[in-house]
Amino acid sequence: MEQRGTKEAAESVLRELPSVVGAFVREDVYGQPREIHLLIAPGPSPRALAQDVRGLLEERLGLPIDQRIISIAQLAEAPVGGPTTAEPEAEEERRVREPAKPEHDDMPRVRFIGAESEVAEGRVTVRARLEWEKVSRDAHAIELEAGTGRVRAGASAVLRGVTDLVRGHGRFELDSAATVRTMNREYALVATLVTSPFLGRRPVQLVGAQEIEHDVETAAALAALKSVNRLVGWIRRLGEVYAEPTSRGSN
Repeated sequence: MEQRGTKEAAESVLRELPSVVGAFVREDVYGQPREIHLLIAPGPSPRALAQDVRGLLEERLGLPIDQRIISIAQLAEAPVGGPTTAEPEAEEERRVREPAKPEHDDMPRVRFIGAESEVAEGRVTVRARLEWEKVSRDAHAIELEAGTGRVRAGASAVLRGVTDLVRGHGRFELDSAATVRTMNREYALVATLVTSPFLGRRPVQLVGAQEIEHDVETAAALAALKSVNRLVGWIRRLGEVYAEPTSRGSN
């Protein structure tokens, strides 16, 4: 297959899958897919779908696909009859195991207060404010305004704030970000890499989605927070528990 048009052809093939409501493919300098982002309807297993996607593209387009470049966000409800977003517990990325969840899901959540953005000299700066148990945190990120710069900046700002909140017990980094238009709506999709001593040696990848209602930076920030919010309280609580014996032993 010719390099020219690979993106359009791949997205067209992916949209033929019944469960796919949105698809975005980013090419590398050689015209081969380097990122594949999908937004899917409720029901199907994202893990099984990722395998189908890989096989479909290799068979129909003759493209060798590394399954690790595929990220999938699943809608919590059908995209009909009102705003719909992807819930963190419904999201799972194919290439990395899902971390164990606490038995009782009573962990506090990070609250998104808002985000502001400004553009200067071809770069966009996003400042996000988060709240954790009545304590606010500010964080910012700067990206080139071109391409996916705005969505990346919005997501990165939140992830930096979340990293600060877990007090050195974990790190939340942006893996990839994109926007997908489907059913006359546009969504921000964000894939996040989470590393922590409590999650094992390999990073865990989570995916979040948020409909773009006002601006892409805010939607990306919310998508990033949705992807990781379930883990934040868990990592922080475990960090506090494991730190207690160390503190007592040093006295």
